[in-house]
Amino acid sequence: MDPEESLESDSTEKSLSSSQQLYDDESQEPEELSMENPLLQPALTGDVEGLQKIFEDPENPHHENAMQFLLEEDIVGRNLLYAACMAGQSDVIRALAKYGVNLNEQTTRGYTLLHCAAAWGRLETLKALVDLDVDIEALNFREEKARDVAARYNQTECVEFLDRAGPVKSAKSAT
Repeated sequence: MDPEESLESDSTEKSLSSSQQLYDDESQEPEELSMENPLLQPALTGDVEGLQKIFEDPENPHHENAMQFLLEEDIVGRNLLYAACMAGQSDVIRALAKYGVNLNEQTTRGYTLLHCAAAWGRLETLKALVDLDVDIEALNFREEKARDVAARYNQTECVEFLDRAGPVKSAKSAT
């Protein structure tokens, strides 16, 4: 089974991209409801500069709603950061972290960004998240840490990294 299928999905749930498209009142016509999240494309392609323009340029038409676009969640609680993790966009995660997002926020079933990156085998994204001081001890609904999720999906490099990172993190927090 693909990590995308098992990380909180079933056939009736909305995908991240389709849930990102509905911003307006339901009484409008369908063609008016198809507004896409302007952060989605730059987040998935690693366009950090494009994201920064939206967040930092008051003249950008999406500036005022940038945080809303970033934090909008699908039915299971995944936001744009989860899509960036799946795509392995560690630079995007680092860039968006400076806007005060909670990198330890959990979905409805307890998955964190670290769980997501581990399931998808995104080693550089795992490293970025650990550098950003996420909670590597966080548990999902199965009582699994990100390391356990990586092991379940045979993401060997991620397991090895998280095994090494765990003791380092524990030593840092003890001081």
